[in-house]
Amino acid sequence: MKPILLKSSISPLYSFTIEERICAYFNIPYHFHNEYELTAILKGQGSRFVGNNISSFDNSDMVLIGKNLPHHWHNDKETAQPADAVKAIVLKFDSDFNGVRLFDLPENRQIQNVLNKAANGLRIFGDTFTKLVAMMQSLLSATGPDRISILLKILHEISVSGDTEILSSDGYITKVKDNETDRMNRVYEYIMSNYLGNISLADAASVACMNEAAFCKYFKKRYNKTFIQVVSEIRISYACRELLKEDSNVAAVCYESGFNTISNFTKTFKKITGTSPREYKMKIKKLGK
Repeated sequence: MKPILLKSSISPLYSFTIEERICAYFNIPYHFHNEYELTAILKGQGSRFVGNNISSFDNSDMVLIGKNLPHHWHNDKETAQPADAVKAIVLKFDSDFNGVRLFDLPENRQIQNVLNKAANGLRIFGDTFTKLVAMMQSLLSATGPDRISILLKILHEISVSGDTEILSSDGYITKVKDNETDRMNRVYEYIMSNYLGNISLADAASVACMNEAAFCKYFKKRYNKTFIQVVSEIRISYACRELLKEDSNVAAVCYESGFNTISNFTKTFKKITGTSPREYKMKIKKLGK
């Protein structure tokens, strides 16, 4: 899945940007950019793509994304989606603040280390998530030197926290060649439009204007996963969210998630999550979710 490049949106009046987004759907495509990005999801649920990591997200998702790392949040699209179904705070900043390499200062060595980890995407959870959301909300209205001060406090909080998890694997290729076309964007759209129904390698290759053998090789080289692996992970991500519902039924979730047999669903679910669908549902129930 080839991401698109988004050019910097940072205003010359500020050294970095932060904004609150409220909308019906995540409408920014699978993309990458030269800035670091800290995104906090306060409302919404769906699948999150960071590099070659595919996971579920809900109302308490936060990821620090490194420079040029492809990413996308894809929320579940249900009928009659309200205009405020999605709420997020997005903070973007560069390593060069108008010629000042702020993070290269000795005092910011810990921050530089965490930015290096962000090259693979860094999920932030637990108490640290709660603290950072409050700080990001404060930053939305901050002015002058307070903006820089709060940004540094946010990054320092991440650098000393144990509530973090690296997402994408080292085998993922982040560099995109200039001569590559947008055909993999069409494949991505094909997957996200059809993963709950009929989807095939042949159709995906056709969308990419490639034969199956060439497509498989290209996809695996770019994504470090096979086409089937990616589709399965997206389906299981959806299944996990459905199993969270109190009245969910494993058999019903199986077919709703695009699987044709319960045995294949159970096998794939266990391979990806390490537990069976029934065990997963029971575990979530015990946690009070």
